Amino acid sequence: MTDNDSRDRISRRRYLETIGVTGTGVALAGCTSGSGTPTTEGSDTDSESGGGSTPSAGGTFVIGSSSKASTLDLHKATRRPEQTILSAIHEPMFRINPELEPEAHLASDWSMNDDATEYVFTLEEGITFHNGDELDAEEVVWSWERFVENSPQSYLLSPADSFEATGDYEVTVSFNDPYPLLPRYLTNPLTGFVSRSAVEDAENYGQDIAVGTGPYTWESWERGTAITVSRYEEYDWAPDFVSNQGPGYPEEFRFEHHPEATTLLNELTDGGVHGSSYITLTDTGEVESSSDASLVRKEYTRPGFLAINTQKEPTDNVNVRRAINHAVNKQPVIEAALGGEGYPIWSIVPEIAVNGLSEDRAKELGEQYSQSKARELLEQEGWTNSSEGETRTKNGEELTLTFYAFTIPRYAQMGEVIAPMLGEVGINAELEVLEAGTLYNNLESGNHHITTMAYGGNWAVNATEPILLGENTATEGGTNYSLWQNDEFDELLNRAKTSPDEATREEAITEAQELILEEAPVTPICAFNKIYGYKNEVAGMDNWTEHDWWPDQEWMNRLELGL
Repeated sequence: MTDNDSRDRISRRRYLETIGVTGTGVALAGCTSGSGTPTTEGSDTDSESGGGSTPSAGGTFVIGSSSKASTLDLHKATRRPEQTILSAIHEPMFRINPELEPEAHLASDWSMNDDATEYVFTLEEGITFHNGDELDAEEVVWSWERFVENSPQSYLLSPADSFEATGDYEVTVSFNDPYPLLPRYLTNPLTGFVSRSAVEDAENYGQDIAVGTGPYTWESWERGTAITVSRYEEYDWAPDFVSNQGPGYPEEFRFEHHPEATTLLNELTDGGVHGSSYITLTDTGEVESSSDASLVRKEYTRPGFLAINTQKEPTDNVNVRRAINHAVNKQPVIEAALGGEGYPIWSIVPEIAVNGLSEDRAKELGEQYSQSKARELLEQEGWTNSSEGETRTKNGEELTLTFYAFTIPRYAQMGEVIAPMLGEVGINAELEVLEAGTLYNNLESGNHHITTMAYGGNWAVNATEPILLGENTATEGGTNYSLWQNDEFDELLNRAKTSPDEATREEAITEAQELILEEAPVTPICAFNKIYGYKNEVAGMDNWTEHDWWPDQEWMNRLELGL
């Protein structure tokens, strides 16, 4: 995790936490129509029970997970299982609206000065924590300061020079340098608010109690089995774009832990689980063929790619990197690693992300599959062989690359499919599938030439910064496993983050993505997708999945879903 002296750094440990969660059951699946509408299979959404109908009030909605929470302290949580539960208990200042813009939620008004160094937020009055405390300016300041001090994602707010209560319901946040993306960062659920008195009164906050302003309140924690939250009857301040302003429909949400994939599948199709985003790829067909359960799919912005070491011979040569890109045929990788449940990408930022390059532009600038072009580039750099498939040599040295992959099946399978593709153009890629600790120790030491990776975000800036910013190199504890150092890219990214002018920011992030394609420090392969399996008796699914980023908007299904 990030310590207080290096909050701005994208830490390796935080990435490990993230990818570890992804690897322990987050389901990835198919695709949607071009409009972004999720595909629904196996159910009649016009039926009396099912995605299109209105939920009834009452009952217990059971959510199945293959991974369990370790804390419910919002400002110390790191993993998705925790955030899934916390999305019912807590709320951030802003939400992402259907137009994919930050929209004030707990603030009735807000303003930013011309150079984006000062923000003033006017809070909605009458919003209360579950213990009856009011959300006022002092509570907001206290929560944000606690977030900066404790959260693994403290870098989102740590650039702030000060948080100040400038009125009973007014908060002023000041920065020394322009920080125009603050509203976007304040949509992150971990920047939300906890009750100060609850923290100060609890002996073990986050283990015995958690108190927020969300639509559901802490009820119980059966260790290793389930966490239950109950409806907050006073809740009526959901965003305008949500059909149900509150309170939520179910009387309770019960988050059950089912570590075995087969058990979770059976509980969804023929047991007590009503919904789960943890169904594994190999089980999606079982859900679709069930008479009692259905599946929704969604193209997602998380990319799978190769990080290419730009500091180690021979991959320090841009033409060798481009040859690697040309040698990889994306679709067979998708079939093998994702069971066909994904889609190819030509830029490290998928087109569906905000400010992502268009597919046509990415294809125009990027390296599409072409073994002949790969061979031509390698020949141009002096790497030759006498027959196709024979390992190339240069000055008596073989073109052999160290290739690492994570033990999580889809990343290992990516490596297993890609290595022989590289062999077909004369690159001997020696694949080693490593457990997490060994893998990251080797990556931090720069021992690799290439490695399978996955890291992304819904905005181009956030997707590229962790994996390619110069100061985030793995040898310095970051997640730039390409070890890419490019001053032009760093300056473009800085401009995309700090310019008060939106057009300037958009131009900068476009140029930054084009530079990535030109220099080829990564090989974009495919974007992972998300799925949600649910019992046919679940209602309100259509309301949740209308949002283009519905997999990320889990908080909405606490208000929209029911039985």
